[in-house]
Amino acid sequence: MDTSRRDLLIMGSALTALAATAGHAAIDPAPAGLMEVLHIHTGPDGLSRASRVTVYGNKPIPVVQITAGSIGTGLTNWGTAPQKRFSINTVGDLDVELGDGTHHRIGKGDLVFIEDQGGKGHRSNMLTPVANLFIIVPDDFDLLAWAGTPPAAG
Repeated sequence: MDTSRRDLLIMGSALTALAATAGHAAIDPAPAGLMEVLHIHTGPDGLSRASRVTVYGNKPIPVVQITAGSIGTGLTNWGTAPQKRFSINTVGDLDVELGDGTHHRIGKGDLVFIEDQGGKGHRSNMLTPVANLFIIVPDDFDLLAWAGTPPAAG
């Protein structure tokens, strides 16, 4: 049998495609509610507190501005968020202390929504140098409405 170079390339491509899919089912969709956001907000007593909010589905974020920043190790002063924002740690680890006395560890890849714009606020202890992306959202952004609700059982 005389096989041309073109035929070998076609057969090789077909075998590669078959090998890549052999024994593999289609990719499963992500489980509902896989994404969580640490929500830092001001309670009625004026103290910052946190809760975990589960996000359902893929959600567009209304972006006003994106800011990148970095800071070395150390403890910041108490302060409040200048505007509502998501924060994504791209490098480093920090411990955030809230006005209610709780501490929350934030690491690389963690998503935090910060809206404690009043009261005592929070302070951060950079355990290592930290780099963040801040996604600033409109003043009327409602995290809980945006996060949605679990899909109805089918």
